[in-house]
Amino acid sequence: MSATVLTSVLPMVVRRIFSPVTLKVLVSTICLPGCDEDHGFCDKPGECKCRVGFSGKYCDDCIRYPGCLHGTCQQPWQCNCQEGWGGLFCNQDLNYCTHHKPCQNGATCTNTGQGSYTCSCRPGFTGDSCEIEVNECSGSPCRNGGSCTDLENTYSCTCPPGFYGRNCELSATTCADGPCFNGGRCTDNPEGGYFCQCPTGYAGTATIRIFLILSSGSGWKVLNMITSCK
Repeated sequence: MSATVLTSVLPMVVRRIFSPVTLKVLVSTICLPGCDEDHGFCDKPGECKCRVGFSGKYCDDCIRYPGCLHGTCQQPWQCNCQEGWGGLFCNQDLNYCTHHKPCQNGATCTNTGQGSYTCSCRPGFTGDSCEIEVNECSGSPCRNGGSCTDLENTYSCTCPPGFYGRNCELSATTCADGPCFNGGRCTDNPEGGYFCQCPTGYAGTATIRIFLILSSGSGWKVLNMITSCK
């Protein structure tokens, strides 16, 4: 019998001699060793051709759903999302805070789903990502000519001579300096400064500048002084 006739008759003989299970084992031994028995086949010895939905050298890798980005499959055309991802194609970042760290300046990040987030800013910062530092000097808190320095979540006032306090709101002047005019009665404030009880027809305060000659003769000293009952 010629080789051509033997080749064409052999498959028929094999089917008649062997049961489907035995034939499956026989084919698996003919194909590439390791070729998946369910998902692979061969037309000639040493080959491993994959059935639809599977891939890989041994046809043991399922093919994911087209467009699946951060997902896996156990059966062909599945897209099972990995932890932290969602959506039909597993392309929605459910853990945006961890993957991108969008919040700045020590803010707390909270995932809100579908690739979005919110930032809880620390005091002194604002903006979607807490990227803007609040200028605490914008409200001009320093009084009586004090200069303001913006700090993180606070500010500092540098007071001119004659004033003190957090906002330079207190005067260093006392009743001994005679600040009350026009018969006003002066009372020292235990916390600093003074109060003037003005007579009828007088009220309010005014700031005057007193120029003193220093005893050392080295020049002039300017003293800001609040006067009342003007």
